[in-house]
Amino acid sequence: MPEPCAYNQSRVSEMKRVPDLLTLSRGVIAVAVFSLGFLGKPALEAVILLTMIGWTTDIFDGRLARKLNKPPTWVGEQEFTFDMMMVFSALCYLTMSDFVPLLPALVYVMVAAACIAYSRSKSVTMSFAFPVVALPLVVAYYEAPRAALLYGIWIVAALLLDWSRFKGVVLEFIGNARRIGRH
Repeated sequence: MPEPCAYNQSRVSEMKRVPDLLTLSRGVIAVAVFSLGFLGKPALEAVILLTMIGWTTDIFDGRLARKLNKPPTWVGEQEFTFDMMMVFSALCYLTMSDFVPLLPALVYVMVAAACIAYSRSKSVTMSFAFPVVALPLVVAYYEAPRAALLYGIWIVAALLLDWSRFKGVVLEFIGNARRIGRH
């Protein structure tokens, strides 16, 4: 039987992998959401469920990493990239399923890509991502009200449970937007 101290250190070491696994799971979820585009409109409720799971992992990965005093890894440093994969996959699903017309989606993505490449700003990226993040909820409101209600409840619960993080993200966005405005 291992010494209690050695066992605890081993468990802590294993636990330190969990934040990265949560972050990586958003990449897997993004691929799944994109793939559901091939099934079309009937997959909307599944997309909403996967989206809620993905954003739940976003809430807990950083919180757990901080609690474990885990230094950032390559995966942790790419967290925003995994978030944007989730955002883009949702737009792909909605477009592939004919909830969003292809031409406006392409124009939006091209304008967003140009502005993001020019500014190289997280705030600009977030500005273009926000409407896309909200879009599945809006579509579900009209096409899958039960899923929209569940998503709405999830949003309220997430805000109540993680208000300080939400406030921090908004303040970071505003600060970055102000810096862009000065240039």
